[in-house]
Amino acid sequence: MSKYYKVQIIPEDSKEIKSYRINTKWFLFLKIFLVILVVASGFLIYNAGRIGRMMVNYEKIRTANGQLVKQNANYEELFLRIDSLWVLEERIQNILGTFIENDSGKVNSLIDKSRFAHTPSQKIDVDYEGGWKSHEDKVRLEHIPNVIPVVGIVSKKFSEMDDHLGTDFSAQVGNPVFASGSGVVEYAGQKDELGNTVVIDHQNGYITSYSHLKDIRTRKGRNVGKGEIIGTVGNTGNSSAPHLHYSITKDGKEMDPELFINY
Repeated sequence: MSKYYKVQIIPEDSKEIKSYRINTKWFLFLKIFLVILVVASGFLIYNAGRIGRMMVNYEKIRTANGQLVKQNANYEELFLRIDSLWVLEERIQNILGTFIENDSGKVNSLIDKSRFAHTPSQKIDVDYEGGWKSHEDKVRLEHIPNVIPVVGIVSKKFSEMDDHLGTDFSAQVGNPVFASGSGVVEYAGQKDELGNTVVIDHQNGYITSYSHLKDIRTRKGRNVGKGEIIGTVGNTGNSSAPHLHYSITKDGKEMDPELFINY
């Protein structure tokens, strides 16, 4: 038999009393509902706090990630500048014919050579090898192939007797190879036993050739300046070790490259 609770409501300003009968089961349901409501509210409050903390952390992580992306872009720009400075330094050193010179005697000799070389103002361009040159003389000198084409060691010399009509420079794979003088690229590609080769016509009777390259960084018909990078040292073609085979001809006659190089 079901039990009931009797609830009476007595208004203050009325003698009429209102009575209600409520089954005890409804009170049980009400208790269960209140317990569930309290548990659910606690769960929601706890998770709301967690979500809030996660949102704060996410914002911090997003800000930090943005800073890292910016910093990475700055590093990449700095590395590009360093690479550009390295290439520029190599070209300047190559043009001056000094490279990384540790012999203070040679450096002082270069300084002394130019110290008293000033000439009147009608001379317009400086010649860094000593003295002052006219513009025409400077252009002519730019086209003479007289700078070393790679930072390396001579591993095999020019010899007509041995039919070795050039000079071999031993160097690490990937080292830059420079144009020894200004001119126009006559050939840039694969050349049988010589492997990847660049040939430059200096437009004054001189033609230079750079062989066994790993890769070529110029193309046929392009104007190149003295000291400009045209490729990298490799081991292509008929080659037993990484090196640059460098040759010079003057009006079709093979010349000893070491006679032209300013060490």
